[in-house]
Amino acid sequence: MPADPSSPSTDATPAVDVQLDHASVMTTDLDAAISFYVDLIGLSLRTVEDDPVRAGRQRALLADDRGGDVVELIEMEEMKHPSVPGRGGIHHLGFSLPSREWHSLRSRLDAADHPYEEVEGRLFARDADGLVLEIEKG
Repeated sequence: MPADPSSPSTDATPAVDVQLDHASVMTTDLDAAISFYVDLIGLSLRTVEDDPVRAGRQRALLADDRGGDVVELIEMEEMKHPSVPGRGGIHHLGFSLPSREWHSLRSRLDAADHPYEEVEGRLFARDADGLVLEIEKG
């Protein structure tokens, strides 16, 4: 009898070690987005450069404390118009911070009077373009 394709297999091939390389976020204001992710979230600005894929555009690459690219910001000024489809295509970005850094982030958000919501050890804040970030306390 053939196996039921909807039931999990006990001899299934193990999952491949796939890791998120980076999240690409479209922004209407590159400087404001960089400021948010660097000054408030705590990422490092690795570079601002001409976008190698989208001619005539700038992009910024933001890195974590190990130097790995985490967020790519792409300036898309035409998104300012409310009729542009694809706005908010990413639901949210999730980050995890050790407890000390998480509390430090919350203090920076408070000092900047940047709105956020705290729910069960997670901060939910919006970036310069309204994208939701979930920052979990590790």
